[in-house]
Amino acid sequence: MMKTMNHHSGSKPNREYYYEMGGKDGTPPTIDQVFFETHKSGGVIVEQAALERHAELVQTREANPDLEPIELVEKCFGEQNHGHIIGYGGGLRPKDLKGTEALGRPELASKLRHSDGEKADMASMIADQAKVISEMRAMMERMAQRSDLPTWQNEQS
Repeated sequence: MMKTMNHHSGSKPNREYYYEMGGKDGTPPTIDQVFFETHKSGGVIVEQAALERHAELVQTREANPDLEPIELVEKCFGEQNHGHIIGYGGGLRPKDLKGTEALGRPELASKLRHSDGEKADMASMIADQAKVISEMRAMMERMAQRSDLPTWQNEQS
């Protein structure tokens, strides 16, 4: 018997369920919660096969709380193929989800911190340069008032 979980239910893709169920707040739902949301009708799962799969997901997750989501999916649904992962839809590869090192998250986080630092440094430099330009304009105005030189505003016209 082949076990499947569609990448979307109705007109709403799974990623939207993840987002609405806490993903936007940084606390994404578990695979079994998304499975329930995508297979319920009137607040309950009506298909017996889907009910059994949901129960298997919950039992496996509770028995093995340290399993990564992809490991849970593979334990309950079998090995996932390239390009489609149950509960995540298409466009992902299993290796993209296996462990935090697979995604290179530490490296990405480090690069993000570095680029944020660079952005702050650049913003500071721009503010300093704007201050210098403002001071130079003020000096030019003072110099123009002391002599017959044209003023800064007159040159801009």
